[in-house]
Amino acid sequence: MESYEERVRNIVNHLTPPKEILMNDCLSSEEEILNINNTSSTTTSTLTWNKQELSEYLEAAPDHIKVAKKKLQEIVKDPIFLPKYNMNVQQWRELTLQRAMIIIKAGAISLAEFNRDPMKYLVSMEMLNLVDPSLSVKLGVHFSLFGNAVLNLGTEKHHIKYIKDIDSWKLPGCFGMTELGHGSNVQGVETTATYDKTTQEFIINTPSDSAQKFWIGNAACHGQACSVFAQLYIDNVHYGVHVFVVPIRNSDGTIAENVRIMDNGHKLGLQGVDNGRIWFDNKRIPRDNLLNKFGDVEADGTYVSSIPSKSKRFGSMVAPLVGGRVLIAASALNVSKMALMIATRYAYSRKQFGSKGNEIRIIEYLTHQRRLFPMIATSVALSFAVEKLKKIYCEPNKTSQNVKDLHVWSSGLKAVVSWTKTNILQLTRECCGGQGFSSFNQIALFKSDLEIDMTYEGDNHVLLQQVARNLLVELQKGRYTLTSPNHDSAHIYDYDFQIQTLKWRESDLVSTLSSKIMSQLDQGLSLEQGWNTCLDTITLLGKAFVDRITLEEFQSGINNAPSSLKQVLELCRNLFFSWKVNEDLGYFLCNDGLATPAALKIQGSINKLCSDMLPIGLDLVNSFNIPEQFIHAPISKPDYIQEFRYGLKRDY
Repeated sequence: MESYEERVRNIVNHLTPPKEILMNDCLSSEEEILNINNTSSTTTSTLTWNKQELSEYLEAAPDHIKVAKKKLQEIVKDPIFLPKYNMNVQQWRELTLQRAMIIIKAGAISLAEFNRDPMKYLVSMEMLNLVDPSLSVKLGVHFSLFGNAVLNLGTEKHHIKYIKDIDSWKLPGCFGMTELGHGSNVQGVETTATYDKTTQEFIINTPSDSAQKFWIGNAACHGQACSVFAQLYIDNVHYGVHVFVVPIRNSDGTIAENVRIMDNGHKLGLQGVDNGRIWFDNKRIPRDNLLNKFGDVEADGTYVSSIPSKSKRFGSMVAPLVGGRVLIAASALNVSKMALMIATRYAYSRKQFGSKGNEIRIIEYLTHQRRLFPMIATSVALSFAVEKLKKIYCEPNKTSQNVKDLHVWSSGLKAVVSWTKTNILQLTRECCGGQGFSSFNQIALFKSDLEIDMTYEGDNHVLLQQVARNLLVELQKGRYTLTSPNHDSAHIYDYDFQIQTLKWRESDLVSTLSSKIMSQLDQGLSLEQGWNTCLDTITLLGKAFVDRITLEEFQSGINNAPSSLKQVLELCRNLFFSWKVNEDLGYFLCNDGLATPAALKIQGSINKLCSDMLPIGLDLVNSFNIPEQFIHAPISKPDYIQEFRYGLKRDY
């Protein structure tokens, strides 16, 4: 009878493949049938490229932006910006405020800069997010939200009155959009602003508990003014949502009359941001406190606006605030890259299993490669799409097409990039084992601090509805071209095959969505009911759109890249494409979007592409345009064991 020890040994031998298997492509027995080796995208043994060249190409920043980045990097070398742990909420908030004051006093972030050079502002805020997400969010609430509302919804009188004090933090600001009962549905907010002709004042009221302003950054401790979204009433006539500057604290920090504020309390992350709740009880403000770029109230109560439609006026009011979505997408991508740098460096150093004295690096295990390498490729791919989004946003003289593209692209990319970042943080956390659970190794802190990315500035599922709605309108107006499937199975690494495949999925979803909604309308359902029954298709369509534009922008980036970088970028493109199609293979096969041989090739290609990336994966993440000074994780160091030898020199 087999002994206990023999059984255990046999099980271990069965579960642990020979070393030569661990080191090869790990392809299935169908390799010859699929002929994957004959379609290989590159030979990594001959692939040479310059890491610095790739880093500079991915950054794609003009010289004055690089100068601004270097200046900011010098500022945050101050020891106060080093990571700190084990603080209570009050200590987090105080530290975040101190850090913010250093940035503001140095003139690194300002509303004037936001207006004059939005790209410089975006890049600076992205960098601060890598230093401390609480810091970037606190400054973002003050400048991107409160300040931007004054800048783009107000007029010259507001600029003269407020901008200097906003830039100096003399007037710390909040953004009063979200209510307890209304978040994404901003047009449904309940807060009211009633005009009193006798005093030429607006009376701001919170008519119910569901109307309390909720999750308002800077409200709990530091905010003195709030840009409040409220329903405007004049002589009992409703004029829709408008935005008002409402004092909530006095200059000495005491709460203003007829205002009540409470703390939102402890949160999953962003402990340094003082989120609060605000109620208004007949709070009177001067008529000039209405941000009146799109609609104004004259002294006698006459309402004037160049946009007569309430809905169009509302759209014009919220359009300038889209920068928050752009910033979230860009910042989420940078965090993704940083997490991948930490986890990949660790994977190339950490050894586990194998013969004594000759253990195997964990990156050589296929399961590890399949978690990290597709995400590395995806981050490279998204770099080009996010860069295009930033350029659209910073375009000084936007056409109507620019404005529409900005709305659709920012909605889609904010959703997909923030979801991707969350997935990457989870995968990298797991890939680092117990070390990934340590705050010192940074991934865990990003994971808790940035969970909110999927929620604020628009719930991701709601944002993807904006994308789908635009595509449906384009189809109905005859401006959308439907694409036929490509059943070729020989050229899965050809860009033409790849883009046609992704275009087919998107166009098939557009056509399917249109047919479904029309069918629901024919059955007597309202448009809202029909839309609701199709929300699963709508979400898939929004994601498909982002995948398609990402591949297009990636290929554009490859076309413009130096010849020395094309091979490594093509490898990333092929892995990005194969991974995305494999994730949605059921849709392609069930709807005849791919022939079975092509689907099998794509599915089988992932292991081969991971094998191709193995020799260069470490160099690839080290080419990411993330400043080294922001990476503090001990496990990211070449000799991570030495980092732990005498204890971590960190502030507990």
